[in-house]
Amino acid sequence: MGTAQLRMVPEAQALATLRRGFQLGINWVHTAPDYGGAEVLVARAIAETGRDDIRVFSSSAGTVEHFGWTFENTCRLLGRKRLEIFGISGIDYCEESGLDVWGPCGLLAFLEKMRRAGRLKHIFCSTHGAPEYVGRLIASKRFDAIMLSYNPLGFHVLSYHGAAEGKAFEDLKRNCGEIFPLARKQRIGLLVIKPLAGGLLCRSRAFPAHRRFSEEAEPLRAAEVLRAILHHPEVSAVAPGMACVEEVEENALAGCGPVDPSLEEQRRLDRTVAELQRSLCSRCGECESTCSRSLPVSWLFREGYIWNYPADTFEALGRLHYFKLHPDEEPACARCDRRTCRCPSGIDIPAGLIRVHEQMRRLRRQGLMHATPEELEGRTVEGPVRVRVVCRELALPLEGGAPNRCRLWVENAGEDNWLSFFTQPHLAVSLGLAVSADGAQRQLLPLLHDVGPGQRTHFAYDFQVPQGHESCRVRAELQICRRNGVTGESTLLFDEHVRVE
Repeated sequence: MGTAQLRMVPEAQALATLRRGFQLGINWVHTAPDYGGAEVLVARAIAETGRDDIRVFSSSAGTVEHFGWTFENTCRLLGRKRLEIFGISGIDYCEESGLDVWGPCGLLAFLEKMRRAGRLKHIFCSTHGAPEYVGRLIASKRFDAIMLSYNPLGFHVLSYHGAAEGKAFEDLKRNCGEIFPLARKQRIGLLVIKPLAGGLLCRSRAFPAHRRFSEEAEPLRAAEVLRAILHHPEVSAVAPGMACVEEVEENALAGCGPVDPSLEEQRRLDRTVAELQRSLCSRCGECESTCSRSLPVSWLFREGYIWNYPADTFEALGRLHYFKLHPDEEPACARCDRRTCRCPSGIDIPAGLIRVHEQMRRLRRQGLMHATPEELEGRTVEGPVRVRVVCRELALPLEGGAPNRCRLWVENAGEDNWLSFFTQPHLAVSLGLAVSADGAQRQLLPLLHDVGPGQRTHFAYDFQVPQGHESCRVRAELQICRRNGVTGESTLLFDEHVRVE
């Protein structure tokens, strides 16, 4: 089970998801300190279910000092002095950032020291590096397992044109053809992430697509895809992100009984994947030199996919915001009278970009995507806590007599760290989000993880409006809290009346 998306659902839903997964036999879960407090929720769910056979694959990055602190904090949260496995998150990015990964006092040396001391059994790393890079990780023989992306589609929501960033990015097809056999030969475990392509391969239950940009004749089920991946003998485990009970119930059952897909299942999978590949941009970048307008085609498609298949919106980059790349109201392709662009997969690029642009304008009007960096500069909210609201997702009008989901993505705009009771148990004060509807149903959502200056966090909650109301007053404020209650000091984020139907 992957847990990165749990930051975007209410705590009760996150815990119910984890508990149900453990009940159905899921026995390893991947999390990380930068997953918006998921580590805290995983530890709580394990304690509630009473299972002692669940392997928590946690990973971190940063300086050696910070890395060591996250290792100790993971031990504390799980109530264990010895971890089954711990790893380095995005090891290729760590190297690019100049972090000490391989040195005698680096991140890997720290893990090996913990293993010699009997506090760690296995070492792993995650990577989105090119196959040549992954091959070097395997050849080093210093890892027991490697976490990497793979799915039958050959790309996922977050795939990008690496050459445009001066980087050789992952290649899922080569991962399967070259890395899988190499890992098997060296007896290194492979842990597969992005197995459902971030929602491109099949419909997400926790985060339904605002709009799908494919029209496959036979939509795939998650279990079919997961079984096809598990069928590879080199794959130790597959980790789809799960954020609701329905996803868990479908995904967990994919690992029960024989994982070999039937012949008909395999044919159906192949047919649908071929359809998807003809209608979705892989972000290979091959077309960009052929565009008469010099558009960053792959980045525009990537932004469109991130915000319309919204399970990974927290990975959206401000510097590549869709409306920074394409600020015009009218799509550039609609005005183009010299369409020279060519896609090696046969995608109609102008038609595809026009659809993406129209949908992105719609999402922006509805408030369902983040602000540009320039817009954010003008949205600083002053108060005891200095904050910017990156995005507020609240479907309007509200629905009377039914739960209404609100999701806030906020940025620490001050100079001080926001510290959490869960990561800093000695704290006297922390932060919480106080929310209410019509002055009632007041909830205080605790901050689950530390948030440094310029960093971001999510709060998600549900509230119900009685039927018959024509409007509702919704309010949210960042509240400074003591362990025994609130202090009264707060920064108001919004307080407004909205329409109810």
